[in-house]
Amino acid sequence: MGRSSIVYVIGFTLIVGLVLNRIAETSASSMDVYIAYYGSTRVHNIAVSAANIGTTYLLKYSVFPSNFGVDFFGGHDSVYYLANMPKPLWTTLRSVAWTSMLDANGLVIRDTVDAVFDHVQFAKYSWFTENETNGYLAPDGSHGPYYGAQDWKVSGDSVFGPAHTNGAFNLDGTPYFAQKVTASHPSNLGPSADPQFKGGFEQPIYQSRPNTSALQTNLTSAATLGGGFFDETSTSNDVALTFLNDQVRVQIPPGGSIRDTTMLMSALASNGVIVVKNADVHIKGTYNGEITVAAFGGSGAATNKGNVWIDGDVVAKTNPVTNPASTDMLGIIAGRMAYVTEDLSRTASSELDIQAAIYCQNGELTAQDFWSIPASGRLNLYGGVTQVTAGSLGLSSGGPPLTLLNGFAYSINNDPRFATRQPPLFPYSDSYELVSWWEN
Repeated sequence: MGRSSIVYVIGFTLIVGLVLNRIAETSASSMDVYIAYYGSTRVHNIAVSAANIGTTYLLKYSVFPSNFGVDFFGGHDSVYYLANMPKPLWTTLRSVAWTSMLDANGLVIRDTVDAVFDHVQFAKYSWFTENETNGYLAPDGSHGPYYGAQDWKVSGDSVFGPAHTNGAFNLDGTPYFAQKVTASHPSNLGPSADPQFKGGFEQPIYQSRPNTSALQTNLTSAATLGGGFFDETSTSNDVALTFLNDQVRVQIPPGGSIRDTTMLMSALASNGVIVVKNADVHIKGTYNGEITVAAFGGSGAATNKGNVWIDGDVVAKTNPVTNPASTDMLGIIAGRMAYVTEDLSRTASSELDIQAAIYCQNGELTAQDFWSIPASGRLNLYGGVTQVTAGSLGLSSGGPPLTLLNGFAYSINNDPRFATRQPPLFPYSDSYELVSWWEN
């Protein structure tokens, strides 16, 4: 019986020893796991924090930031700005963090965060202004009767794509905004204002635009090297372009008394860029391919030139409204104003279709003499407009219901293709916006 007790005691002691040893091993392993988790979490937090700092430098500062390093939270982080990555005009911010802590394999614990930014592309905006006032200028440089008046968005007004102003929106009633709205200043609200911001509203946001000289130089260089360039400095003759699918009819002046030729678009502008210098350009028709048409004025006789006149429907061969895979897209760039040409044959039931991204460097999209022409129906813009001031296209009665008195009613529908693609050399901002954020 004594021997059995001794065996039991020895066995129990061995079992307890094994259990205690396993507990010790588990405790040590748990401590290793905890240290590894603590170290990786610390390094990850350092990488994310430094990436946020670097993002602020890029988005909020006017000068492109330099690479930098920072020590905090017991570790180190290096932030690099990789220009033109992953493609031209883009920038990748890479934040790499580490500490002196080692992982289970004896290696320094590291972590990386990548943030990708692109220049803000103006083609994506359904509506963009420097300020929300009327800035109508006639072809002779005189002001329209509503010049300087505040533009108000009210019940019944809708913007279906991104909208922005570097000023302040004037809002009353229930204007509808389908996507995100940004502004430099808080909105001015009327007594019954209840704007519908379905994509949210953010301010203060300011988007810088290129200066006229840089914009003109860039486009003229492209038009000279592989596009269509019309220098009308010596004649001041305007140019008319009628798109005929993959062809274009060129008339100088618009009546064609000096030149009247029809050619393949590829023969006129192999890179799709057409520039008219010191004159206006008139456009209409059905275009095929990716095209940008621009007009710029100058001094002297060309002081009030650089306007784009939309003489009729301007639409894509493959309709992007019904086929979002369409590869036909048009950019319209006016150094001054973009006018819808007066046409007294239009009636209140007429429709004018424009499928393009419109950009007015020093003016606005408007209808010629919009306050005095008869009711001319509806203008349907599939794309968007970027302009200095908020162009008017017509006048309506106070309502309800609203009655079109003069010019055009209009609707602007967003072309979603412009979120990722733009017409050739369409203007973009020096400002950046975040495209993607990746954490290791």
